[in-house]
Amino acid sequence: MKGRITLFVAALSLTACAAGMPDVSIDQLSNARAAIAAAKAAGAEKCAPKLQAEAVAALYAAGHEFSEKDYHPDENAELASRAESKAKAARAKAVKGCKPEIIKLNGIRFPNDSAKITSAAAAILDKAVATLKRRSDIKVEVAAHTDSVGTDAYNQALSSRRAASVMAYLQSHGISASRLTSKGYGESKPIASNATKAGRAQNRRVELRVQ
Repeated sequence: MKGRITLFVAALSLTACAAGMPDVSIDQLSNARAAIAAAKAAGAEKCAPKLQAEAVAALYAAGHEFSEKDYHPDENAELASRAESKAKAARAKAVKGCKPEIIKLNGIRFPNDSAKITSAAAAILDKAVATLKRRSDIKVEVAAHTDSVGTDAYNQALSSRRAASVMAYLQSHGISASRLTSKGYGESKPIASNATKAGRAQNRRVELRVQ
């Protein structure tokens, strides 16, 4: 996704250079400019890059049209409105908060009251190591979770030990410590009901959260 957005913006820049940079400072584009600035300030370039890129593209298209000799008020107003609308949507998405990319480590299980990496867990982590080596530009948080059986304090401590254990395994297999952090969330972030055995099994998980 990021690669496609980069290519899109690069193409936009090349077009602008070829045709001369459009004037986007004109009064008719003030609302669109303000909306794009507000979206950027809210973190839209990270949380909603496609929408933000579309807003910027529409802004430059509008600037180009406004500078043309053949002035088309309706078309120009539509482009300006599109830029503003896209930017507002990008800001709204950013304000809700970025949802981090999750690399799921399905199937990792630990012995009871233990943070020991089993041979079965090691096989799963070896695939994660390969992914991280292939995607050498990303940093991740090793996030460990438990079900609700036991006290909050016990589950918090256990999840922290398990997250640290997984991080240590990744480091020992060639992933730089500078790319890794670990955090135990205990039972605070369930993804299923703790009222059933199946739900509790889903909640006992380890994930890599891309930073």
